[in-house]
Amino acid sequence: MAPVVALDPLITGVLVLAGAVVLLGLFLVFERSLLLITGLRTRRRQPALTRRVYLAVQDPSSGPAEFRRLGRFDRKLVRSILLGIALDLKGEAGDAIAALYRDLGFLRADLARLKSWRANKRASAAADLGLIHFPDAVPALLAALGDRDTRVRQAAVWAVGQVGGTAALTSLVRLLGDPSHVVAQRVQEVLAERGREVVDAILAYAENTSSRAGRLAAIELMGWLRMTTGAYLLQIFMSDMDPEVRVKSVKAAAAIGDPRFLEAFHKCLTDSSWPVRCQAAKGLSLIGRPDSVVGLSIALRDSQWWVRFYAATALGELGPAGAEALTSALDDPQPAVRDMARYLLERGDLVPALP
Repeated sequence: MAPVVALDPLITGVLVLAGAVVLLGLFLVFERSLLLITGLRTRRRQPALTRRVYLAVQDPSSGPAEFRRLGRFDRKLVRSILLGIALDLKGEAGDAIAALYRDLGFLRADLARLKSWRANKRASAAADLGLIHFPDAVPALLAALGDRDTRVRQAAVWAVGQVGGTAALTSLVRLLGDPSHVVAQRVQEVLAERGREVVDAILAYAENTSSRAGRLAAIELMGWLRMTTGAYLLQIFMSDMDPEVRVKSVKAAAAIGDPRFLEAFHKCLTDSSWPVRCQAAKGLSLIGRPDSVVGLSIALRDSQWWVRFYAATALGELGPAGAEALTSALDDPQPAVRDMARYLLERGDLVPALP
């Protein structure tokens, strides 16, 4: 039988563990009770405060004096209400919201939070400043674009896209090559919406950047935004050594649909990369001419199914000359070629649209 003294450490450990479990349970009960009380208080106070906020927004001359007398809890609730309605209200109402947000000290608090040592606070502050659409916040948001934390940069990019002018958007362009994929993607999303304001900056970046990912993103934007002024640059990129640069350039050119790309598309039909050949045929389906039939007829015999499909579709768009080429392909010795030609000829307008 083990001596009693030897059991003392085990008993002590069990008691300590039991005490920790009890304390954890008490903490969870306290936290749950606090959340319940806070929720009840919010539901009780929110309707009245929302009415006061809407009245202040509709009549900015009334001033924020009555809000300054509110307690800490109510001020937090007013802040969340202002941020919520800022999503929907623009124009004069949006300006009134921003002014009230500033006058109540919330703007100053957000600018201070942008300097917090906690990254989640900095990111939250950047997002709130984007919601409130206050131009005076732009310099601080531009500084946040260089933050070491990915979440902060991502939030700052979105915020600049919401409130920034042309100069601020120009600062975003360089982040198309950001080391973080999520940040670069957010920049691309912002510029896809507002990039027409900074077309020259995007073209200059695409031409001069040493970042491969950044150049690819800029080329995609050229297609999405139909940048006809970048036609000369896309023609250069179509001969790039990097096959991904070539395919994105041809795809962007096809989206633009400018007749200046005609000869480049003809050349790309024989590219060593089959996705490039696909996109070249797609481009010719939009701007192809009778002299495109020869190249497309060769592409119709490509080893890749998608190239054959795009080529056949392009031939179907070229009128009698294209239809004649498809009809001739019905006698081709290769079954795959005959099947593709038959598919296009039998379905005609029922052929699905190209993606």
